[in-house]
Amino acid sequence: MSTSDVTRQDELAFRLADICERALESNSLAPLSQPALTSALSSLLRLLAARAQAGLEVDLATGNNRLSATDAVIASTAILESASIEVFELAAWQAMTSTGSSKRARASQIG
Repeated sequence: MSTSDVTRQDELAFRLADICERALESNSLAPLSQPALTSALSSLLRLLAARAQAGLEVDLATGNNRLSATDAVIASTAILESASIEVFELAAWQAMTSTGSSKRARASQIG
């Protein structure tokens, strides 16, 4: 993939982020249709999961687009419900694996 391809893809991602931020600022909760939002978010989450699983840093709590703890919990709950996963199941999975969690992986290497 060329540098210009990456730049164009980054520009599209930043444009989508801008659309979402403007919608939140104007209290408009439908800047994208449900199918478009679902498609974009599902793909972004799969990419985020793949990056985390590969050991790449995933930090949504920095910069101007900081994800608040409240937003993270609400979004996580919606994602879990969408996938029919209970919090107990998530906790059990997390206890059995360090996949996708650099913090747990580091802690297991230290201890």
